[in-house]
Amino acid sequence: MATKTFRTRIKICAYLAVFPVIPISGKLFYLQTIKHADLSKTASKAVNKDIFETGPRGRILDSEGNVLVESITAWDCSILKKEVAEPQKMLHQLPPLVNMPPLEFASKYKKTRNYLSVKKNLDRETFEKIEKLKIKGISLEPKYKRYYPSGNIARGLLGIAGEEKGLTGIELLYDRVLGGRVNKREILRDAKGKIIYRNETEEGQPLDVHTTIDKNIQFFAQEMIKKYTDKYMANLGIVIVQAPHTGRILAMSSYPEDPEKTIPVEWVYEPGSTFKIVTLSAALEKGIAAPEDKFFCENGKWQFNGAVAINDHEPEQTLSVSEIIERSSNIGTAKIALKLGLENYYYYTKIFGFGTKTGLGFYGESAGIQKPMKNYRPVDLVTGSYGHGIGATPVQMVNAFSAIANGGNLMEPIVVDEIRNAQGLTVFANEPLALRRVVSEETAALVKNILEKAVLFGTGKQAAIAGYSIAGKTGTSKKRDSSGNYVSKQYVVSFCGFFPAENPLYTILVIMDHPKTPQQYAAETAVPCFREIAKKIITLKGIPPDTEPATARLAHY
Repeated sequence: MATKTFRTRIKICAYLAVFPVIPISGKLFYLQTIKHADLSKTASKAVNKDIFETGPRGRILDSEGNVLVESITAWDCSILKKEVAEPQKMLHQLPPLVNMPPLEFASKYKKTRNYLSVKKNLDRETFEKIEKLKIKGISLEPKYKRYYPSGNIARGLLGIAGEEKGLTGIELLYDRVLGGRVNKREILRDAKGKIIYRNETEEGQPLDVHTTIDKNIQFFAQEMIKKYTDKYMANLGIVIVQAPHTGRILAMSSYPEDPEKTIPVEWVYEPGSTFKIVTLSAALEKGIAAPEDKFFCENGKWQFNGAVAINDHEPEQTLSVSEIIERSSNIGTAKIALKLGLENYYYYTKIFGFGTKTGLGFYGESAGIQKPMKNYRPVDLVTGSYGHGIGATPVQMVNAFSAIANGGNLMEPIVVDEIRNAQGLTVFANEPLALRRVVSEETAALVKNILEKAVLFGTGKQAAIAGYSIAGKTGTSKKRDSSGNYVSKQYVVSFCGFFPAENPLYTILVIMDHPKTPQQYAAETAVPCFREIAKKIITLKGIPPDTEPATARLAHY
């Protein structure tokens, strides 16, 4: 009996010993066969690590090869408190190097558990001084930051970049080519964390962007728009300098600058009388009017309909088309527009580039404001003829004047000439592109000479430079409030012109938003700024005086 009981107990123990093997075997089979791939990946993550490091971004240069922005190395200083071997030495010697009060530094150090960020973007001199301390626990992490060798030249146009990508301006527009080289480091560690394998690969190379900006012209443009915006207490000043035959932007600036916006392509304003060149060009091109044709200007006030009266700055009687532009008569321009007709007017506003983005490509660029032709009323035609009720961007306006200056071709405005690799080889060239012919050479010549008379005899007299032919037009428009209503005695003033008038090399647009001094009109504010920039360019480039006096040449027209 005892023997039988003993055998039974042996069998029970055997069963109990074997039973756990079945689920354990099943679990092992599941882990080693079915979940093998997932577990391998998890284990690999524990011992493998891929580290991505972004290298320096490409450079941005001006048209002469001067560096406007490049990447340089900076260092972020931090402390790993648990690794600091000489805390008293560090508390005494580090604060002066990072320009931090010792008591403030000691307080932060005492409160931190382990990691303490001390100072970011240290220069090389400071980095080397901290390195010489040889204090364990101080970490100096290298990084790249953008450096501007030319100071604040074209900063609003260049834009800003973060640690890994462009955020605004050219930095954003050309981020894909400027983007820094990506270094990939694959690290394999053993179970104890020791590195047993390291592999490094590089992906992509940054390229250099060569802009159309002329560093010296940009400098003068920036200085002058700041000077005159401050002088006349304007909310905003904008200046653009363009090469009319190629569309290249040589200078573009606003003051004060907004680092998050490219204001000359985003800001929309009613251009006022500078827009009269569109109405004039259309009328001459269609044969609706000739420079010598006469229009009665109603002694300065014309009751267009029961609700709308059109006024001139000075009372005028009968004026020729040329005189209407010279003296900037709104009434005369409105009567030309009525003779031109809505369809022709609307067509020419479009082919001159208004209501359409210019193609520069900047994020945030505006197309301006122009309602569909079907929504136009007769009053919209007459007020639009002298630049009210239509919204334009500064770059649209300067490009329209350049079309007249170059003989009738609307050019695509460009800010980048070339993109080159690290070896200096051109990988992309931005060739000048004529988008379309807007008027004939004959019409462009007529408009050009009428604009030259506007400087010699009309509202643009302050733009005249002895020995040089200047062509241009003033513009003054009332500002609107948030409800869209015009505000009394608040103006946007501007002047756009080109020189030398016979064979123009430069088109310059100057805009001031709401001058608050007694001088509030374009002739008193924007025109002197234009003149000073033009004189600087003439001196800088050594442009010779016109061989034939302007008055003699214009006698033929």
